[in-house]
Amino acid sequence: MTSRRISYVVFALLVSLTLFISNPSVFAARCQISNVSYGYPHQATTSQQILVTSTVTGSCVSNGEDYYLIRVDLVDIPSSSIVSSNSTSIGYQASNFTVTAENIVTTPANNGTWHVGIYLYVIREGGTAGSYLLDYQTVGNASIQIGPPAAVPEFPSGLTIGIVVVLCSTVLSVNRHKRLRATDKL
Repeated sequence: MTSRRISYVVFALLVSLTLFISNPSVFAARCQISNVSYGYPHQATTSQQILVTSTVTGSCVSNGEDYYLIRVDLVDIPSSSIVSSNSTSIGYQASNFTVTAENIVTTPANNGTWHVGIYLYVIREGGTAGSYLLDYQTVGNASIQIGPPAAVPEFPSGLTIGIVVVLCSTVLSVNRHKRLRATDKL
């Protein structure tokens, strides 16, 4: 009875090992990204088309059989909707690369600060695995001022001086009134 159990365990281990070895995607290492930088205007007008660039430097385990690309989605944070999407090729040889993806997006029609999420993905396609694999992802944030900045209300200098004069005269009047009462009691 125990020899039968040992046989089943050995058989199960052999099958598992065979499946593990025969699956090439198990050994595929993820991409190592060394730098991601973003470029975008910090101020724009309403309904203006602007360019957002995402530059990625890195390396992926690449034997020339898999095709790599970068996908960048720009997401309007308040509505959580994708407002621009673009894919840029890295190619079949992705052992060392620097790639810049460009997204063109139209700014909102309202003035104010526009918050945009920059979702960046490195994707491996096809090859021996025959599937799409996400090898890297990151999220950056951008704040773009749309239209002129909101004006901060200021007091006119004449009003400030007037307030100071009124306060000083009130304090003096109250003090004088207290002194007159004190002398009347004597």
